[in-house]
Amino acid sequence: MTEPGPAADRSTGQRAGRRAAVSRSRRIDLLVGLAILAPAVVVLSVGTIGGEDNQLAGPRPPDTSALTSATTVCPSGLRGAGPVRVTRTPDVPGGELAVATAPAGRGEAAATEAGEPVTVDQGSSVVVPSSTGPTVLDGRGAAAPGIAAGRDGRLAAPECRGPSYDEWLVGVGASARHATTIELVNPDDGDAVVDLALHDSTGPVEEPALRGIEVPPHGVRRIDLATAAPRAEATAAHLTVVRGRVTASAQTTWDPLGRGRVTTDFLPADAEPSARSLILGVPARPVQPTLHLANPGSDEVRVSVRFVTEQATFSPTGAPDVTVAPGAMTSVDLRRLFRGAAAEGVLGIELEATGPVASSFMAFTRDDLVLLAPAPVLEEPAAAVVPSGSKGVVLGGAVRTAVVHVVSYDARGREVRADRVEIGADRGAVLSLPDRATSITVVARSTPVRAVVTATARGREAGLATLRVRPADLRASIPAVSPE
Repeated sequence: MTEPGPAADRSTGQRAGRRAAVSRSRRIDLLVGLAILAPAVVVLSVGTIGGEDNQLAGPRPPDTSALTSATTVCPSGLRGAGPVRVTRTPDVPGGELAVATAPAGRGEAAATEAGEPVTVDQGSSVVVPSSTGPTVLDGRGAAAPGIAAGRDGRLAAPECRGPSYDEWLVGVGASARHATTIELVNPDDGDAVVDLALHDSTGPVEEPALRGIEVPPHGVRRIDLATAAPRAEATAAHLTVVRGRVTASAQTTWDPLGRGRVTTDFLPADAEPSARSLILGVPARPVQPTLHLANPGSDEVRVSVRFVTEQATFSPTGAPDVTVAPGAMTSVDLRRLFRGAAAEGVLGIELEATGPVASSFMAFTRDDLVLLAPAPVLEEPAAAVVPSGSKGVVLGGAVRTAVVHVVSYDARGREVRADRVEIGADRGAVLSLPDRATSITVVARSTPVRAVVTATARGREAGLATLRVRPADLRASIPAVSPE
């Protein structure tokens, strides 16, 4: 056996050393690579977890499901108002609706009682018997989606709508000259409790009598603000439902105290204070036009006023930037802006603010009180029961040029006329409706729109009734709940 010599030892040692060096080099390269890749992987993972595609990441909009239960409440009309009429939005099957009504009256309290159900199928138009007072319509299963109801009113058309939990009534009155009565209807078997918080030009107003207002099961409560919380100036009322469900309406009367005509209208609610809103249906040459603005936030907001016509949206000469203090309501006299040729053809008022505001518009036309609030956005087919006589629909709020389809129906649900109205961004449109139309559908496929029906009354007591076209309940919203 031959012993290895020094040369062999050196050769073997060199090879072993090279292998060790290569091994250490590869180990070091691997560590360096991991050190570089690990942070990148972490960043990508965090990005993926927080991304929109991750079903568990961040707040998400509500999911939707089939609507299996829906309630619509029609408030009391004015003296001489007609019964409630019910129809459907397009493309819903319809079915039987349960009915509960209360007698017409002006007392502080009343109760609804179950009546005969009515069947309202797709394409039908049905009058609810004995429905001159507050009326509750309840649909279940296939009968729930797409309920549209209303009652005829020559000078004031109340809105029929579902219960609300948080909304603003901006510009309510509580004096002998300017008085608002708020009607609360509870459609359910349990008690409901409501808080009304008033806000004036300085901020919140403490009125204990308006806290914890109880509305019994299937009950009706009427709150005369001039009696419950008398005040000389107009205020904003923030309505919140503490328990149960309630639908509110605000019947507002202007009385010149022996020096003119007493007139009444319904003040529409502003359910979603917004930094940008659109009030449609402004009458031609309005008298004493006044804008009411309420700031629900804790920071001061500035509001810009723009006019909307069929040709353009623009800032009128001299339009002020209005400042509204936190928690306060301010009233803006718009008479100067409605003078001159620039105010001809104004269909609406667009508001742009630095923060959310709730708003309303008050004016007179032919000595008749007209009250308006921001029109809701229509993103799906909608329907409305409209007043009888001479009337039209004002459209606005489109984000692009599009065609709006408006179909008018008579009292038997038969189509009277189908119209196509072209509308563009930053401008409005007006369509005259057939006198014998009792309901309409409004469909805009490629843009959201807003719509308000205006009905003109002539004769000794002339005036204007307005009605916002509201989105129908078509699907149920299910809040998205994310794990902690």
